[in-house]
Amino acid sequence: MLSPRNLVRIAVVLLALSLFQLATDGEINWHRQALDTLSGTRGEGTGWGKAVDSLETAGAAREGQAPTQFDLTGRVVRIADGDTLSLLDAGNTQHKVRFYGIDAPERDQPHGDRAREALVALVSGKRLGVVVIEEDDYGRKVGTVYAEGRNVNLAMVQQGHAWWYQYFARQEHALEAAERDARSARRGLWAADDPMPPWDWRRQQRLNSNR
Repeated sequence: MLSPRNLVRIAVVLLALSLFQLATDGEINWHRQALDTLSGTRGEGTGWGKAVDSLETAGAAREGQAPTQFDLTGRVVRIADGDTLSLLDAGNTQHKVRFYGIDAPERDQPHGDRAREALVALVSGKRLGVVVIEEDDYGRKVGTVYAEGRNVNLAMVQQGHAWWYQYFARQEHALEAAERDARSARRGLWAADDPMPPWDWRRQQRLNSNR
């Protein structure tokens, strides 16, 4: 068993790592990196293996027909960009929703405004349902969004308005296939010769602002 002193040391190291990642990447993701490392070495039948298998099963379920029950339902009151919107539920509570498994261009990035317009076209005037996967470090609900039975996350990637966010959703095979197809057909942002992924764009902007 770890002594209180060693626990304090570990907490200090993890806090320092979190602050470093927040300063350099704009988000804290070391815990996800650790989980990815474990998932690469998991054994079948272990507790961890079962947990990862459960994630993959959930991903496969979201790739099929739309679920009949949702964690959130409501209407759109604001669309920030191609992968983030605000939803107002029946109790007049507003929820900020980040689309799980995809990353759309930032508003100041090439194709950013076009991606937002595409999302507006997909969800405006429709009742939405959200399957919530998690809550992120910014208090947003992260999930798969459906508009009248249509998987909007998937549609954004199919139309070439977002990347499959492999780092956070490697088990979402439908998103992987959709990006591959959109890239091959040069749809949307893939019409450009070498579009920059949003995560690289954000990193570049942070580096430029620190100069």
